[in-house]
Amino acid sequence: MKSIIAVVGIVGALHLHGAAAQDPVDRALGTAERAQRDAAASQKRINQLDDQTRALLERYRAATWQAQQLTVFAEQLEAIAERQEEEKASLRRQIDAMQRTEVELMPLMLRMLDTFEALIERDLPFLETERQERLTQVTQLMSDPEASLAQKYRRLLEAYQIEIDYGQGLDAERGQVGERTIDILRVGRLALYGLTLDGREAFRWDREAGEWQPADSGLRRTIRQGLRMARDTAPIALMKLPVEAPVDVGAIESLEGALPTLDDNAEGTP
Repeated sequence: MKSIIAVVGIVGALHLHGAAAQDPVDRALGTAERAQRDAAASQKRINQLDDQTRALLERYRAATWQAQQLTVFAEQLEAIAERQEEEKASLRRQIDAMQRTEVELMPLMLRMLDTFEALIERDLPFLETERQERLTQVTQLMSDPEASLAQKYRRLLEAYQIEIDYGQGLDAERGQVGERTIDILRVGRLALYGLTLDGREAFRWDREAGEWQPADSGLRRTIRQGLRMARDTAPIALMKLPVEAPVDVGAIESLEGALPTLDDNAEGTP
């Protein structure tokens, strides 16, 4: 009986000793597991912080690049603003100059118009209806408040240019001498000659008398040849015709060199 009790005591002691030895291992294993969990959580937080750091770095780089672009853009805007200010100042100077030009140019244009009218009145009597209509149109334009100074100036120069062109070459038109219809030959602005439609009578314009006068019958053939050349039905050839000494109305030809041409003023007209 004592032996049995001894055995049971030994077994119990061994059991208690094994239980006591098992507790530190469990605690160590638990500690290790917790450490692993804590390490995993720390690594996760580190990874999150790394991702946040990368995102912040990308945002910083993007903000830095945008700031550089905005700086360049601001510099460009500043340069544009400076150029605009220079252009505004230039435009103000041009407007002031245009206002002064208008004050100075309008009286000159009116004098040119008076000269233009006098030249037509004192010139050879050719294309009278056409030239009077042109004079009327220019005169009306000069008094039109809605027409710009440039329009008036250009139209006046065009009228002068047309008159200047009349002084070059030959031209033919129909006219009247009394009740007779004649073909009129104009030689530039120098002389007018007439020939009846049947070719039997010749005339010449007398500047001093201001009327048609009979011409030498020997001129009929030359006048007829000139009429054909003016109408482009005969080749240009040398003609021999009497011409009066030039008078003051010929001064319009001198305007060709004194006045600016239309081409010169097409873009620079005030």
